[in-house]
Amino acid sequence: MAEGVNNSFNNPKFNVGVIIPPDKINRAILFSDKEASGNIKNAQYDVYLNTKKISFEDRYKTPKSVWYTLGAAAIAMLIPAARKFIKK
Repeated sequence: MAEGVNNSFNNPKFNVGVIIPPDKINRAILFSDKEASGNIKNAQYDVYLNTKKISFEDRYKTPKSVWYTLGAAAIAMLIPAARKFIKK
C-alpha cells in the first residue's frame, strides 16, 4: 500500500452525510374522474391565459438582424463597383 494514502472509511473526508428515513409515507390522494378532469381543464385554462398571444404581424415580421446583414452585404458589393466606376 502506498504511504500517505488514507483508505480508512472512518475518515471524515469520506463521510457524506447521514441517511434519515421518513417518519411516514405520503398517502396518495384519489380523485373521481369528473373532479380530475375539472382540475386538468382549470390548469390548462390557467396556462392558456398566462401565455403570450402572438399576433400575426409579430409572428412573420422579419428580424432587424436580417435587414442589417442584407444592408451590409449590399454595401460590400457596391464599394468595389463604385471603385471600378471611378477608375474609368
